[in-house]
Amino acid sequence: MHLKRQKIFIIKEKPMLQALFNVFVIMALYTVSRIFYYLTTPALFPDISFHHMMEILGGGIRFDLTAVLYLSSLYLVLALLSLPVKWRANKVYARVQKYSLLVPNALGLLANCADMVYIRFSGHRTTCTFFSEFANESNLIGIFFHSVIEYWYVTLFAIAAIVAMALLYMPYKAVFRKLSPKIYYPLATILFGISGYLTVIGMRGGFGAYTRPIDMSYAMTYVDHPAETSLVLNTPFCLMKTLGNVTYENPHYIADDELENIMSPIHATPCEPLFKSKPNVVIFILESFAAEHVGFYNPQSKPFTPFLDSLLAHSITFTHAYSSGRKSVDAPPAILSSIPKVYDPFVTSSYSTDTITSIADALNKQGYHTSFFHGAPNGSMGFEAYTHNAKFMHYYGLNEYVADNASDKKAFDGTWGIWDYDFLDYYEREIGELPRPFLTSVFTLSSHHPFKVPDSYKGKLPEGNVPLCQCIAYTDKALENFFRKAAKEDWYLNTVFVFVADHTNQQYQPEYSTDEGVFRVPLAFYIPSLAAGNDSSPIEYPRRDTTSIVSQIDIFPSIMSIIGYKEPFFAFGQNIITSPKRHNYAVTYNYPYFQVISRNGYIQFDGRKVVAVNGNIPTEEQKEMTRYLKAFIQQYIVHLVNNTMH
Repeated sequence: MHLKRQKIFIIKEKPMLQALFNVFVIMALYTVSRIFYYLTTPALFPDISFHHMMEILGGGIRFDLTAVLYLSSLYLVLALLSLPVKWRANKVYARVQKYSLLVPNALGLLANCADMVYIRFSGHRTTCTFFSEFANESNLIGIFFHSVIEYWYVTLFAIAAIVAMALLYMPYKAVFRKLSPKIYYPLATILFGISGYLTVIGMRGGFGAYTRPIDMSYAMTYVDHPAETSLVLNTPFCLMKTLGNVTYENPHYIADDELENIMSPIHATPCEPLFKSKPNVVIFILESFAAEHVGFYNPQSKPFTPFLDSLLAHSITFTHAYSSGRKSVDAPPAILSSIPKVYDPFVTSSYSTDTITSIADALNKQGYHTSFFHGAPNGSMGFEAYTHNAKFMHYYGLNEYVADNASDKKAFDGTWGIWDYDFLDYYEREIGELPRPFLTSVFTLSSHHPFKVPDSYKGKLPEGNVPLCQCIAYTDKALENFFRKAAKEDWYLNTVFVFVADHTNQQYQPEYSTDEGVFRVPLAFYIPSLAAGNDSSPIEYPRRDTTSIVSQIDIFPSIMSIIGYKEPFFAFGQNIITSPKRHNYAVTYNYPYFQVISRNGYIQFDGRKVVAVNGNIPTEEQKEMTRYLKAFIQQYIVHLVNNTMH
């Protein structure tokens, strides 16, 4: 008896292989569903080539894997736990395990198939906003059964998919061999750990501890038009990813007939160009470069940015500029599309696949070549997905840097990506190869936690009250190297350079630690031809603008004014270069309050009422600021929900 207890049975058909097969079957059904959806709605997707369809199907697998792994998580635990075989052979255990896979995934397939009908009317995959949008409808059941009959072919497909999943399910077979517990349990535990790790990677949508988990916006990297994202995505994924997201509803602060008069995102007045020829545009988005750490704004402080300061002194530089949000993910939509942070970041919201406009979209139509550079792994922070939606022609990330023959392949910082000095050096080389005119933007990354600099710079850079300061000093050196080389190029004098930070970080001075101060960033337009006196200018240049209250969202319309854009475009910001702002305010979102900032102070608003007035703001101005803020929020929500940000 003692010897028998030392032996244990394990299944000859490996649990991991059986689990993989069952997951593979469900994944295959989602791909078949995608093809069926395309074939039954060809009018929604005209002119999709075979090659592009393969790209869509391949991209869809990433989202299917995440959805299926979440829905199958209980099954995977039951299938892969290191348990005695007699437990696995138990019929009740086997039945629980089977239905823990079939029931959740049957519901997922049903939702996915039902969306094949609903997408025809909604234009996008169903998210959790559906439940609030139709919360007060009393005839949903009737509509559902009517649709089941009207779209009978979808109903039959859904039934067939679920039946196929059930018939193809691979149960454990009662074929055993003996194995010592001393080997079985450690081996099974190791396999369980490996399987768990791979499952988490699959749920995240990829490897990389510093890569943001996959969300709906990533679908934009596989499509040519936003409407095609409904082919790439699946409904269970969209529902899970939007669970807990803010539900947007028109707050009706302002009557519709008054709204446009108070604040309108439609820019319809043609601008006269500042230059005879179309200028190139280079936008530097500087990681964590708070105004607090830039010497131009703090001449009494230790200089961490001597080179940038020298450029700002010969630029149109704004002393009261604000970021829209407080995270990197908020910055590209604000800077490049003039889309502010309102509640959720746009790129992680349920509406991230909406059609949007951008500076790239506008300048593509003017014959510009458009590109975006970021030294992190491709896909990091969702920037690649956003820039695809914003219609940038090319994205350059870590993959492209490594593929460049002149790049230092050892320049990875060990955390986020390529050191700024090396990546900006690569950026300068690539700009020289771009077709003219061009619009290009680069997002730096070295001034980020864990706040390291290359070993060769340690002890050679000024250190401040916080670790970030040394990193900013390093990136300033990288900028100096970039401009030293760029100034020798033939494209340089015909270029407008924009400097702005994505957000602030590590405040230590009291004035920058307030609810208003934590949003203060540098913002400047450096125009070498004007700085050198080579061109006459209809505007004051250079100038230190101390009166305008500006924001990241003002960059897009300002670039449009510089190049003399003649067509109407959509932007929540205002031109701050060639004309005074109509509303000299900046709007920020500092959870849980909106803030509207003027020269006299700022007002905080919780979505229903004003909760604080900070500063010496006259009563009439308070009313005007509050009215503008309400119109701003309402315009954002209305256009977001109606998919009209273009």
